Amino acid sequence: MTHAKLRFAPVFALLISVLSVSVGQKSAQDPEDQLRQQEAAAHLRFLASDELLGRMTGTQSIDVAARYIAEQFREWKLEVFPGMEDYFQQVPLQRRIPSADGQIVLFGDTLVQGKRMVVRGGGPLGLKAEFVYVGYGMIDPEKKIDDFKGLDVKGKIVVARFGGEGNLSPMAALDLSTSKRKNAADRGALGLIELYKGSFPWRMLAGFMGRSGLELGSPGPDVPHFMVEDTTFRIGSMMEKQPQGSVSLKSGGIRRESVAAKNVIGFVRGSDPKLRDEYVLLTAHYDHLGTGRGRGTSTDTIFNGARDNAMGVVALIEAAQAFSVKPPKRSVIIAAVTAEELGEYGSRYLSANPPVPLNRIVFDLNSDGAGYDDTTIVTVVGLERTTAEMAIRDGSHRYGVEPIVDPVPDQQLFDRSDNANFAALGVPAPTYSAGFRSFGPEIMKYYHKAEDQVDDTFNFSYFLKFCKAYVHSARLIADMNVRPFWKSGDKYEAAGKKLYGK
Repeated sequence: MTHAKLRFAPVFALLISVLSVSVGQKSAQDPEDQLRQQEAAAHLRFLASDELLGRMTGTQSIDVAARYIAEQFREWKLEVFPGMEDYFQQVPLQRRIPSADGQIVLFGDTLVQGKRMVVRGGGPLGLKAEFVYVGYGMIDPEKKIDDFKGLDVKGKIVVARFGGEGNLSPMAALDLSTSKRKNAADRGALGLIELYKGSFPWRMLAGFMGRSGLELGSPGPDVPHFMVEDTTFRIGSMMEKQPQGSVSLKSGGIRRESVAAKNVIGFVRGSDPKLRDEYVLLTAHYDHLGTGRGRGTSTDTIFNGARDNAMGVVALIEAAQAFSVKPPKRSVIIAAVTAEELGEYGSRYLSANPPVPLNRIVFDLNSDGAGYDDTTIVTVVGLERTTAEMAIRDGSHRYGVEPIVDPVPDQQLFDRSDNANFAALGVPAPTYSAGFRSFGPEIMKYYHKAEDQVDDTFNFSYFLKFCKAYVHSARLIADMNVRPFWKSGDKYEAAGKKLYGK
C-alpha cells in the first residue's frame, strides 16, 4: 500500500468495523484518533535516553523507567489492583553467580566446567555415586507419562535427556529443567545431569548458562544440577545400553543474591456490566541490555533500546490515555514487564501470579520488536492464530498500516517474547510488532545494538501510526461480542480449552 493511497484507509477501516459481526459497531471517533506525535515522541525520547543507561534489569536506571511509566498510569487515572504496592508488582529475581570450578567423570570421560559441562544449580559438592538414566525425566499424569516408573533413584544421580518430545523452543526446553529437578528431588535423588542435544549451539548455551545472570527466585529445588554437551548423543546412546552405573561429581556450587525488580501494572474498568469481569491484557517489556561494548559501535556503549522495546512501552502509555477517556466493553490490564531480555522473567511471574484469575484474562496483545523495514505495515506474530485476527486487521487498517503474519517462522518469534508465557497457559496471545518483512540489514543494524536510539533515522510519523493501530486493535478486541480464542488446531488450543473450561 503506497502513501498516496493511505488517505482512504481510515474510512475503509471504519466501514469494515461497522460491518464486522465479531467486533460490533464503532463510533466515528475514538480517543486514539487524537493521540499526538509530540507526546508519544517525548515518552520515547525519555525512555530511550542515555540517562537511563539502557534500562538493565536490577539497576537504578530501570527503576527510574518504572517510576516514569507508573506516573503516566497515574496521570490517566488507571486503577491499582488490590494488594499491589502502588502500580508495582514485585518480581523475586535472584542474581546467579556460578563457580568457575566443576567436573564430571562419566564413562571414563572427564567433563570440565565451561567446556563440555555447565553447573546449573546446587551448593558445593564432591561425591561419587550411582546414576540412573530416566529418559527425558518427565512425569505427566494427564498424558500417562512417568519416566521414573519402576526406578529407584533415592540416593543416586538422575541422568535425563534435555527437553522433551516434540519440537520445543529452546526456552520451553530449558523451562522443563525445573520440573525435572523437582521430579528427581521428590524421589530422593542427590542430583540431576541433563544431556544436551538441541537446536541451539552448545557453545552459546554454555556461555549463557555459565555466566552470572538473573533468574526467578525459587526455580524449583536447588539440588545439584549439571548440563552436559551431548550433541552427537554419544553419551545418551551409552546410557540407553547401560542405564545404571557410577559417576563422580565436583562443583563449587552456585551463589545467589536477591535483586529488586518490578512489573508496572494498572487497569481500566470496562464499560459493559456484562463483560467488564473479563480482561484484555496489554503487555510490553520495558527493560533492555544496559551498557557495554561488543554489540554496537566502537564509541557508543549505551544500548538505548528505542525500537526494542521503548516503542512498545509508549504504545502502552498511549493505550492508558485512550482507554481512560473512553473505556472499551471489557476491562483492560496494562502491564509493562521487566527482564524480558534476560529470560522473560517479568511475564513469567505475571502469568503465574496474575492480579485476577487467569481464566478471566481472555487475550494478551503483546508489543515487542527489533525495528522496522517497511512503514506501510505492522507485523503481528500470531495474527492468523486467533479469532481476533479481523479485529487486529480492522484496528490497523484504520490508521493506514497493513498487518502481515510472521515473515520469518524459522526464527520461532512467537515463543521468544513475553506473549509465550501466557500462550503456554492457554491465553490467546499474539505479538504486535513494528513492520518488518525479514531479518535483513535494516533490522540487524539496530537489533540489540547501541544504534537502536532516537536519532534522525527514527520515523516518528510511522511510530504514531503504530501506537494508534495497536491501541485501536486492542479496543476492538475488548469490544468483541464473542470472546476471542485460538483457532482450531493451534498448538495452544488444548491449553486454552483447559484454562477456560471449553
